[in-house]
Amino acid sequence: TDLAAPQHRGRDLSIVVWSTTIGGVAGPLLLGPGEIVGQAVGMPPQTGSYLFSFVAQCAALLLYIVALRPDPLLAAQRLAKASTAAAGAVAVDRPRVARYAIFAIAGSHVVMASVMAMTPVHLSHMAHGAGGMAASPADVSALVGITIALHVGGMYALSPVFGVLADRWGRLQVVLLGQVLLAGALALAVFTGTEAWGVMVALILLGLGWSAATVAGAALLTEASAPELRTRRQGRSDSLMSLSAAAGSVLAGVVLSNFQYSGLGIAAFVLVVVIVALSPLARSGVR
Repeated sequence: TDLAAPQHRGRDLSIVVWSTTIGGVAGPLLLGPGEIVGQAVGMPPQTGSYLFSFVAQCAALLLYIVALRPDPLLAAQRLAKASTAAAGAVAVDRPRVARYAIFAIAGSHVVMASVMAMTPVHLSHMAHGAGGMAASPADVSALVGITIALHVGGMYALSPVFGVLADRWGRLQVVLLGQVLLAGALALAVFTGTEAWGVMVALILLGLGWSAATVAGAALLTEASAPELRTRRQGRSDSLMSLSAAAGSVLAGVVLSNFQYSGLGIAAFVLVVVIVALSPLARSGVR
Protein backbone atom coordinates (compact mmCIF):
# COMPACT_ATOMS: atom_id res chain seq x y z
CA THR A 1 0.00 0.00 0.00
CA ASP A 2 2.99 2.36 0.17
CA LEU A 3 2.62 3.57 -3.42
CA ALA A 4 -1.09 2.86 -3.89
CA ALA A 5 -3.42 5.73 -4.77
CA PRO A 6 -5.94 6.38 -1.96
CA GLN A 7 -8.98 5.67 -4.14
CA HIS A 8 -7.90 2.08 -4.79
CA ARG A 9 -5.62 1.28 -1.87
CA GLY A 10 -7.93 -1.45 -0.62
CA ARG A 11 -8.05 -3.08 -4.05
CA ASP A 12 -4.27 -3.05 -4.43
CA LEU A 13 -3.74 -4.53 -0.98
CA SER A 14 -6.33 -7.22 -1.62
CA ILE A 15 -4.62 -8.32 -4.84
CA VAL A 16 -1.44 -9.00 -2.89
CA VAL A 17 -3.44 -10.92 -0.28
CA TRP A 18 -5.24 -12.86 -3.02
CA SER A 19 -1.96 -14.02 -4.55
CA THR A 20 -1.40 -16.25 -1.52
CA THR A 21 -4.53 -18.26 -2.37
CA ILE A 22 -2.68 -20.74 -4.55
CA GLY A 23 -0.12 -21.73 -1.95
CA GLY A 24 -2.58 -21.38 0.92
CA VAL A 25 -5.06 -23.80 -0.58
CA ALA A 26 -2.47 -26.18 -2.02
CA GLY A 27 -0.42 -26.31 1.18
CA PRO A 28 -2.77 -28.40 3.36
CA LEU A 29 -3.39 -30.71 0.41
CA LEU A 30 0.35 -31.44 0.20
CA LEU A 31 0.41 -33.23 3.55
CA GLY A 32 0.12 -36.63 1.86
CA PRO A 33 2.71 -36.02 -0.90
CA GLY A 34 4.98 -34.48 1.70
CA GLU A 35 4.89 -37.67 3.73
CA ILE A 36 5.90 -39.66 0.65
CA VAL A 37 8.82 -37.36 -0.11
CA GLY A 38 9.84 -37.17 3.54
CA GLN A 39 9.80 -40.94 3.91
CA ALA A 40 11.95 -41.27 0.78
CA VAL A 41 14.67 -39.07 2.30
CA GLY A 42 14.42 -40.54 5.81
CA MET A 43 12.59 -37.71 7.62
CA PRO A 44 10.48 -38.41 10.73
CA PRO A 45 6.74 -39.02 10.23
CA GLN A 46 4.54 -35.99 9.52
CA THR A 47 7.48 -33.69 8.76
CA GLY A 48 7.94 -34.24 5.03
CA SER A 49 5.80 -31.28 3.99
CA TYR A 50 8.36 -28.96 5.58
CA LEU A 51 10.56 -29.69 2.58
CA PHE A 52 7.98 -27.96 0.37
CA SER A 53 7.80 -25.02 2.78
CA PHE A 54 11.59 -24.67 2.80
CA VAL A 55 11.79 -24.52 -0.99
CA ALA A 56 8.95 -21.98 -1.12
CA GLN A 57 10.59 -19.75 1.49
CA CYS A 58 13.89 -19.77 -0.38
CA ALA A 59 12.10 -18.78 -3.59
CA ALA A 60 10.30 -15.95 -1.79
CA LEU A 61 13.56 -14.69 -0.29
CA LEU A 62 15.17 -14.65 -3.73
CA LEU A 63 12.29 -12.63 -5.16
CA TYR A 64 12.54 -10.06 -2.36
CA ILE A 65 16.26 -9.60 -2.91
CA VAL A 66 16.11 -9.41 -6.71
CA ALA A 67 12.74 -7.91 -7.62
CA LEU A 68 11.81 -5.41 -4.87
CA ARG A 69 13.69 -2.49 -6.42
CA PRO A 70 13.32 0.37 -5.67
CA ASP A 71 12.07 -0.05 -2.13
CA PRO A 72 8.42 1.14 -2.27
CA LEU A 73 8.44 2.49 1.29
CA LEU A 74 11.42 4.78 0.65
CA ALA A 75 9.91 5.93 -2.63
CA ALA A 76 6.59 6.71 -0.90
CA GLN A 77 8.33 8.70 1.83
CA ARG A 78 10.20 10.80 -0.74
CA LEU A 79 6.98 11.50 -2.65
CA ALA A 80 5.12 12.44 0.55
CA LYS A 81 7.82 14.88 1.64
CA ALA A 82 7.91 16.48 -1.78
CA SER A 83 4.13 16.89 -2.02
CA THR A 84 3.69 18.32 1.49
CA ALA A 85 6.61 20.71 1.01
CA ALA A 86 5.18 21.94 -2.32
CA ALA A 87 1.74 22.48 -0.84
CA GLY A 88 3.00 23.89 2.45
CA ALA A 89 0.80 21.38 4.28
CA VAL A 90 1.28 19.02 7.20
CA ALA A 91 0.50 15.31 6.85
CA VAL A 92 -2.72 14.37 8.64
CA ASP A 93 -2.42 11.78 11.38
CA ARG A 94 -5.32 10.03 13.14
CA PRO A 95 -3.82 8.06 16.03
CA ARG A 96 -7.17 7.05 17.55
CA VAL A 97 -8.33 5.58 14.25
CA ALA A 98 -4.96 3.85 13.82
CA ARG A 99 -5.24 2.27 17.28
CA TYR A 100 -8.72 0.99 16.48
CA ALA A 101 -7.48 -0.45 13.18
CA ILE A 102 -4.66 -2.26 14.98
CA PHE A 103 -7.10 -3.65 17.56
CA ALA A 104 -9.64 -4.71 14.92
CA ILE A 105 -6.98 -6.51 12.88
CA ALA A 106 -5.50 -8.25 15.92
CA GLY A 107 -8.88 -9.14 17.39
CA SER A 108 -10.20 -10.59 14.14
CA HIS A 109 -6.99 -12.57 13.77
CA VAL A 110 -7.32 -13.97 17.29
CA VAL A 111 -10.89 -15.11 16.56
CA MET A 112 -9.79 -16.79 13.35
CA ALA A 113 -6.57 -18.34 14.64
CA SER A 114 -7.97 -19.69 17.91
CA VAL A 115 -10.87 -21.48 16.24
CA MET A 116 -8.77 -22.67 13.31
CA ALA A 117 -6.04 -24.03 15.58
CA MET A 118 -8.48 -26.18 17.53
CA THR A 119 -10.50 -27.40 14.55
CA PRO A 120 -8.13 -30.28 13.61
CA VAL A 121 -8.23 -31.44 17.23
CA HIS A 122 -12.01 -31.19 17.27
CA LEU A 123 -12.34 -33.08 13.97
CA SER A 124 -10.05 -35.80 15.28
CA HIS A 125 -12.20 -36.14 18.40
CA MET A 126 -15.31 -36.33 16.23
CA ALA A 127 -13.77 -39.04 14.03
CA HIS A 128 -12.89 -41.16 17.04
CA GLY A 129 -15.88 -40.22 19.18
CA ALA A 130 -17.93 -42.62 21.20
CA GLY A 131 -20.79 -44.24 19.35
CA GLY A 132 -19.21 -43.90 15.93
CA MET A 133 -16.86 -46.00 13.86
CA ALA A 134 -13.27 -44.99 14.48
CA ALA A 135 -11.78 -43.43 11.37
CA SER A 136 -8.36 -44.36 10.06
CA PRO A 137 -5.51 -41.85 10.43
CA ALA A 138 -5.54 -41.35 6.66
CA ASP A 139 -9.25 -40.47 6.71
CA VAL A 140 -8.75 -38.01 9.57
CA SER A 141 -5.81 -36.38 7.76
CA ALA A 142 -7.89 -36.07 4.59
CA LEU A 143 -10.81 -34.51 6.50
CA VAL A 144 -8.52 -32.05 8.26
CA GLY A 145 -6.66 -31.21 5.04
CA ILE A 146 -9.83 -30.52 3.06
CA THR A 147 -11.37 -28.44 5.87
CA ILE A 148 -8.28 -26.29 6.35
CA ALA A 149 -7.87 -25.90 2.57
CA LEU A 150 -11.46 -24.61 2.33
CA HIS A 151 -10.78 -22.28 5.25
CA VAL A 152 -7.63 -20.87 3.70
CA GLY A 153 -9.49 -20.47 0.42
CA GLY A 154 -12.05 -18.38 2.30
CA MET A 155 -9.25 -16.31 3.78
CA TYR A 156 -7.70 -15.33 0.47
CA ALA A 157 -9.79 -16.18 -2.61
CA LEU A 158 -12.31 -13.32 -2.26
CA SER A 159 -9.92 -10.72 -0.84
CA PRO A 160 -10.13 -8.61 -4.07
CA VAL A 161 -13.89 -8.36 -3.54
CA PHE A 162 -13.38 -7.05 -0.02
CA GLY A 163 -10.69 -4.68 -1.27
CA VAL A 164 -13.03 -3.16 -3.85
CA LEU A 165 -15.81 -2.95 -1.27
CA ALA A 166 -13.45 -1.18 1.15
CA ASP A 167 -12.69 1.42 -1.52
CA ARG A 168 -16.37 1.93 -2.38
CA TRP A 169 -18.19 1.48 0.93
CA GLY A 170 -15.46 2.63 3.30
CA ARG A 171 -12.87 0.86 5.42
CA LEU A 172 -14.88 0.72 8.64
CA GLN A 173 -17.99 -0.67 6.93
CA VAL A 174 -16.02 -3.61 5.56
CA VAL A 175 -14.32 -4.21 8.92
CA LEU A 176 -17.83 -4.49 10.41
CA LEU A 177 -18.89 -6.76 7.54
CA GLY A 178 -16.00 -8.99 8.57
CA GLN A 179 -17.38 -9.12 12.10
CA VAL A 180 -20.79 -10.18 10.77
CA LEU A 181 -19.15 -13.03 8.86
CA LEU A 182 -17.10 -14.03 11.89
CA ALA A 183 -20.24 -14.03 14.03
CA GLY A 184 -21.97 -16.28 11.49
CA ALA A 185 -19.02 -18.67 11.58
CA LEU A 186 -19.08 -18.81 15.36
CA ALA A 187 -22.84 -19.41 15.39
CA LEU A 188 -22.34 -22.41 13.12
CA ALA A 189 -19.54 -23.66 15.38
CA VAL A 190 -21.87 -23.45 18.36
CA PHE A 191 -24.97 -25.01 16.80
CA THR A 192 -23.61 -27.36 14.10
CA GLY A 193 -20.10 -28.01 15.40
CA THR A 194 -20.79 -31.71 15.90
CA GLU A 195 -21.28 -32.23 12.16
CA ALA A 196 -18.42 -32.29 9.66
CA TRP A 197 -20.35 -30.13 7.15
CA GLY A 198 -21.10 -27.57 9.85
CA VAL A 199 -17.43 -27.30 10.76
CA MET A 200 -16.46 -26.89 7.10
CA VAL A 201 -18.98 -24.11 6.46
CA ALA A 202 -17.99 -22.41 9.71
CA LEU A 203 -14.33 -22.46 8.69
CA ILE A 204 -15.13 -21.00 5.27
CA LEU A 205 -17.08 -18.12 6.86
CA LEU A 206 -14.31 -17.71 9.41
CA GLY A 207 -11.82 -17.22 6.57
CA LEU A 208 -14.09 -14.76 4.75
CA GLY A 209 -14.59 -12.70 7.91
CA TRP A 210 -10.86 -12.60 8.54
CA SER A 211 -10.25 -11.50 4.96
CA ALA A 212 -12.75 -8.63 5.11
CA ALA A 213 -11.51 -7.36 8.48
CA THR A 214 -7.82 -7.69 7.66
CA VAL A 215 -7.88 -6.12 4.19
CA ALA A 216 -10.06 -3.19 5.25
CA GLY A 217 -8.29 -2.80 8.60
CA ALA A 218 -4.85 -2.67 6.98
CA ALA A 219 -6.05 -0.04 4.49
CA LEU A 220 -7.57 1.94 7.38
CA LEU A 221 -4.32 1.76 9.36
CA THR A 222 -2.28 2.98 6.39
CA GLU A 223 -4.42 6.00 5.57
CA ALA A 224 -4.89 6.94 9.25
CA SER A 225 -1.12 7.20 9.77
CA ALA A 226 1.18 9.97 8.62
CA PRO A 227 3.86 8.62 6.22
CA GLU A 228 6.64 8.86 8.81
CA LEU A 229 4.61 6.76 11.29
CA ARG A 230 3.24 4.07 8.99
CA THR A 231 6.07 1.57 9.23
CA ARG A 232 6.24 1.81 13.01
CA ARG A 233 2.52 1.26 13.38
CA GLN A 234 2.41 -1.53 10.83
CA GLY A 235 5.18 -3.27 12.75
CA ARG A 236 3.24 -2.91 15.99
CA SER A 237 0.13 -4.22 14.26
CA ASP A 238 1.92 -7.29 12.92
CA SER A 239 3.57 -8.01 16.27
CA LEU A 240 0.34 -7.65 18.22
CA MET A 241 -1.49 -9.72 15.63
CA SER A 242 0.98 -12.61 15.94
CA LEU A 243 1.50 -12.51 19.70
CA SER A 244 -2.18 -12.23 20.54
CA ALA A 245 -3.05 -15.05 18.15
CA ALA A 246 -0.40 -17.25 19.77
CA ALA A 247 -1.83 -16.54 23.21
CA GLY A 248 -5.37 -17.00 21.92
CA SER A 249 -4.54 -20.38 20.42
CA VAL A 250 -3.11 -21.60 23.72
CA LEU A 251 -6.18 -20.38 25.62
CA ALA A 252 -8.39 -21.96 22.95
CA GLY A 253 -6.97 -25.35 23.87
CA VAL A 254 -7.96 -24.80 27.48
CA VAL A 255 -11.45 -23.67 26.47
CA LEU A 256 -11.90 -26.62 24.09
CA SER A 257 -10.86 -29.18 26.72
CA ASN A 258 -13.28 -27.73 29.28
CA PHE A 259 -16.21 -26.33 27.30
CA GLN A 260 -16.12 -28.18 23.96
CA TYR A 261 -16.11 -26.61 20.49
CA SER A 262 -19.34 -24.71 21.14
CA GLY A 263 -17.81 -23.08 24.21
CA LEU A 264 -14.87 -21.96 22.10
CA GLY A 265 -17.28 -20.33 19.65
CA ILE A 266 -19.03 -18.44 22.45
CA ALA A 267 -15.73 -17.24 23.93
CA ALA A 268 -14.53 -15.96 20.56
CA PHE A 269 -17.85 -14.18 19.98
CA VAL A 270 -17.12 -11.89 22.93
CA LEU A 271 -14.16 -10.43 21.05
CA VAL A 272 -16.31 -9.81 17.95
CA VAL A 273 -18.76 -7.85 20.12
CA VAL A 274 -15.94 -5.71 21.52
CA ILE A 275 -14.62 -4.88 18.03
CA VAL A 276 -18.10 -3.74 16.96
CA ALA A 277 -18.70 -1.79 20.18
CA LEU A 278 -15.46 0.19 19.74
CA SER A 279 -16.08 1.00 16.07
CA PRO A 280 -17.11 4.65 16.77
CA LEU A 281 -13.43 5.27 17.55
CA ALA A 282 -12.70 4.88 13.84
CA ARG A 283 -14.77 7.94 12.98
CA SER A 284 -12.75 10.55 14.87
CA GLY A 285 -9.31 11.45 16.10
CA VAL A 286 -7.84 13.71 13.37
CA ARG A 287 -4.57 15.38 14.30
